[in-house]
Amino acid sequence: MFLGLPCPGTPAFDALCDFCDEHRVAVLASLPWVAAEIAGHDGFDAMLRFVRALGGRRVYVPRDRSGFADRLGVELSATTHARLLAHTSEAGTVEVPSAWGVFIALRRIAIRAAMAAGGDLRSVAQSFGVSERHLRCR
Repeated sequence: MFLGLPCPGTPAFDALCDFCDEHRVAVLASLPWVAAEIAGHDGFDAMLRFVRALGGRRVYVPRDRSGFADRLGVELSATTHARLLAHTSEAGTVEVPSAWGVFIALRRIAIRAAMAAGGDLRSVAQSFGVSERHLRCR
């Protein structure tokens, strides 16, 4: 599952959303604020779609919510749109975290969850492609 952000509509995407729901508090705490705002109000599915579509860019947030959806192709709730508007730069933009950065944050949570569930160093290291030393240093 942790091989990069999967495409929406795939079983891997659904499994990642389920993982995020299962570890909601840890995930929200580790995400950059834009991603956390979207996930907190619109769900992890919407956040992952948003980051996949616009990650790594500075985007203009129109005052009109429908304009936002038309311009960027992403539908957000009124609450999330208002929160993004409240935190835009003077130019009316927000920086969307990269999909890779969000993926790395989720992967770290998954590693911690695997260790907390009693996984041995060798199997967790092999599953996530890290060294046992990396896990011991955590």
